[in-house]
Amino acid sequence: MTASVPEPVTAHSVPTRNYGLHLTLDGYGGDPEKLADLTRLFDILEALPGEIGMNKIGAPHLIRITEADVAGISGFIFLLESHISVHTYPYKRFLSMDCYSCREFDTEVVVARFRDCFDLEEVEPQVLVRGRRFPVDNLVDPRE
Repeated sequence: MTASVPEPVTAHSVPTRNYGLHLTLDGYGGDPEKLADLTRLFDILEALPGEIGMNKIGAPHLIRITEADVAGISGFIFLLESHISVHTYPYKRFLSMDCYSCREFDTEVVVARFRDCFDLEEVEPQVLVRGRRFPVDNLVDPRE
């Protein structure tokens, strides 16, 4: 027996739009000292939202991980539009980042900022369009 995937629910009479973009970025060959720098990661998470027209909710959250195989820094910032998260691995010279927003943004600006900030030799960006049938209007009255 094979599992079946349910078809998405559609409402042809409801106007829709794309919900937003989800950029993932894997970066290779980064500068180990820069990938281990808490201040550097904090600064990019603090500045980047404004550079791409997004709104921060609070300050960036960072944590240093010391376990050998995954040593590095993880950082996250909440955005009114969604979030940006980053994981650095200085001993592997690797960075993994995702930037998710409920609206479109210049993904090339984000890729360039991370490439330049951490001296990444190679980058693998991927962009997903999310929620291709997101309703333009509420389907339920919020006052109910």
